Amino acid sequence: MKKEEKRAGNAAELREELRLPEEMEFNLSDFALFLSVMKNREAHQNVLSIIMNEADLELTKVHVEEVVLNRVGKRAIRLDAWAADRKNRYFATEMQNDTKKDDVSRRARFYQGVLDTPLLKSGKETRYKYLPSTVVTFITQEDIFGHNRARYTFTEQCEEVSGLHLEDGTTKIFLNMASKNGDPTLVSLLQYMKKTRLDNPEIVVKDERILKLDEIVTEVKQSEEWEAVKMSILSVGIERGREEGRHSMLKELTAKKLAKGKTAETIAEELEEELSVIEKMIQELQEEKSE
Repeated sequence: MKKEEKRAGNAAELREELRLPEEMEFNLSDFALFLSVMKNREAHQNVLSIIMNEADLELTKVHVEEVVLNRVGKRAIRLDAWAADRKNRYFATEMQNDTKKDDVSRRARFYQGVLDTPLLKSGKETRYKYLPSTVVTFITQEDIFGHNRARYTFTEQCEEVSGLHLEDGTTKIFLNMASKNGDPTLVSLLQYMKKTRLDNPEIVVKDERILKLDEIVTEVKQSEEWEAVKMSILSVGIERGREEGRHSMLKELTAKKLAKGKTAETIAEELEEELSVIEKMIQELQEEKSE
């Protein structure tokens, strides 16, 4: 009991030191909570059961935040949530909140290829027919395809012959939180991920798997492990905010001194900064001016 009281006291002290609100809302769409919850096999299974529309889906393996290297060991991907089921299918599920910095479709292609490499057994008896089926799923906040669908599923098929599927065992799924056009249970899951509360009015189906998922989310949020994760996230956020504030102030001071006709060397000396830092500030100011 004393140990628990001490930990609670330490957390309270850290909140006070950082001047953070007592409760901050984290949703399943947040990377850290998603990983913490998907460590739980039942939670992971319920999520995939709804995504795959298979009530009897049963997982045999569950991993989170696993790094997979390619054949030469140089390029790696970090899998948010990775699992295998009794049908020997492998699932990689990614929470992708930022879809503007990269091409998510091509990223899914890369993930699919790298996933296959460790699944093939080495040696003379290796046969591609033993390569397991894989399902790569990206969950996004935005509709990256623009057709107002909650779910987009892609499999390989022939363009010349209608209905002729390659059947290579690969499936790519993109789930879109911005749309309510799709299976009501899946839409409810996505809306729950977006705002992780059962009183969320966008949850139209209170499926038992979602209810159980909410129980697990509540347990995770009350755990000491999540408290530590949350404090770490908030500490990083505060530090990042301080850095951004300092950057903004330094740029403002540089702009004022430039307006007085001072050189980069003089500004660096007066502000006690490296010349390269001031030159970068000047470049940013020039770019902003030209926009």
